[in-house]
Amino acid sequence: MELTNPRFLDDFAGSDSLSDASQHDDRRQHTRNVRVMRVARLKDIRVHAECLGMVRDVSPGGMMIDALFPLEIGQSISIALLDDQELTGEIVWKDGKTVGVKFSQEIPVDQILAKPAMKVDGQRARLPRFSICKASQIKVDSRMFDAVLIDISQRGAKLSCDVKLRLNSNILIRLNASHSVGATVKWTSDGLLGVEFHRLLPVTELAGWLATD
Repeated sequence: MELTNPRFLDDFAGSDSLSDASQHDDRRQHTRNVRVMRVARLKDIRVHAECLGMVRDVSPGGMMIDALFPLEIGQSISIALLDDQELTGEIVWKDGKTVGVKFSQEIPVDQILAKPAMKVDGQRARLPRFSICKASQIKVDSRMFDAVLIDISQRGAKLSCDVKLRLNSNILIRLNASHSVGATVKWTSDGLLGVEFHRLLPVTELAGWLATD
């Protein structure tokens, strides 16, 4: 995963005009009708790379998204607003980091934007998780242990760590001097542990955790 700027939200800006008149036509044809601010996991279907994006608005026919990918018109991407809920679409216009995505068929907007607490199989619905492989540390009481951060969302993370921790233990996860968060251990298995953060990470902070060093 390549993330070039941890403060990417501050850099998202749309120009007042586009050079290609056909892009204006695409915008008018696929009018957005529900304004949102939702974190999404974007995947480049061609190379299976992923990055953080912000969905700005949605209609049955498409989305407007701010993204860090160098996306191009005609490219196919997948968008996940929940961890296991992926939509696919084609880029039909581009304005800096902002792109317009057209779905192959219309979607039920209310259903897609819903934030269910539970899925139909009884499992908890999760915010989109991002693959990552970064050295980190876990603080338990006054002791520090090395760990590897494997994936992360706004709500939690999965880590690899040789230390055996009890369920419901409160720990501090530290990536560097500017990125640390308190968490509770929710599960452990064969050197892996899943944690839930004590607070929801703001999107700019999540981007900082994901950013390339």
